[in-house]
Amino acid sequence: MDDQDKEAVRLLGALRGFEAPAGGAVDTGRAVRSGRRRVRARRAAAAASTAAAIAAIAVSAALAQRAAGPGPEPRPVASVERFDARRHAFTVGSAGGFAPQSYRPGRDVQRITLRVEHPGGALRADGIVEMYPAGGLPPGSGGRPPSGRRAPDVHGHRAYFLPSPLLRPGAVELAWEWKPGAWGFVSLKGQGVDEERAQRVALSVLPAAGG
Repeated sequence: MDDQDKEAVRLLGALRGFEAPAGGAVDTGRAVRSGRRRVRARRAAAAASTAAAIAAIAVSAALAQRAAGPGPEPRPVASVERFDARRHAFTVGSAGGFAPQSYRPGRDVQRITLRVEHPGGALRADGIVEMYPAGGLPPGSGGRPPSGRRAPDVHGHRAYFLPSPLLRPGAVELAWEWKPGAWGFVSLKGQGVDEERAQRVALSVLPAAGG
């Protein structure tokens, strides 16, 4: 069956139900045009049904993804080096009104939480120190080394006050390169925190013996 035969079959199918005028004479051209209009109408209806089905599938997929909940917690940017997760690679002293509260070692980041050293005063805040091996950075960094307004050096290494915090929204944060290509971060948040306190906390962080 060639294309002309197929077109004829489609037109004949569309002409089912076509009623001739009362006089009995059949206008062939009119009948063909009517058949073609019916074919186009059927094609348009089929296309609309297909589009509606695709839209329904897309909406269902989006709802299912939303119901599944948020994705996993962002991970630090992959580092070139690794810490020994079984040991504390740094020591942190009391400084800037804060004292160490807990230490969580890890291969990609070592995290120290800070508390107010003398509660009951004007300082009502908490702090975090995160230390990364060479090549490692916080998830919010986008893989870019820290930058911002230059801070006083920390143990002879360059340091920056971050214009936008990387670890916690609303925090005062300082980053310093504790060794070539490796960065540490201080994040202080709450009443009474300032850049000077962040600087003092950073100065209290030192590599542990043998680290």
